Amino acid sequence: MTEEELQHRIKSALTLLSDGRPFKVGDLNFGCKDKTHFSVSGWTNNNLIENVTQHSALIELNDIKSLFSKMVDASKELADFLKGRQVEYYLGYEYGMGSIGICSEKSGQLKWETNLRE
Repeated sequence: MTEEELQHRIKSALTLLSDGRPFKVGDLNFGCKDKTHFSVSGWTNNNLIENVTQHSALIELNDIKSLFSKMVDASKELADFLKGRQVEYYLGYEYGMGSIGICSEKSGQLKWETNLRE
């Protein structure tokens, strides 16, 4: 995705997020349930949940955070929209008919939603 395409997607996302609807930008899903919360969701690259370890999940969660940070750096509108909001990051596993939460992080606190081997 070019930077121009990213800017356009983020502007579209902010319009929908203001109405409480989620929006996908690149590989991430954004959500905003109110004026104080913002969620960023991504999914593991593993095809089988059995192949996900705590270590690999943490790497992927950090990749989500890094990608989102780059988006914020590239968009003043997104940075302004986030002011005063707490961001929560989610890593999930999509299995075709739905998804399973793996872990999330809010305010530096990691929460495991699925039991994984180390």
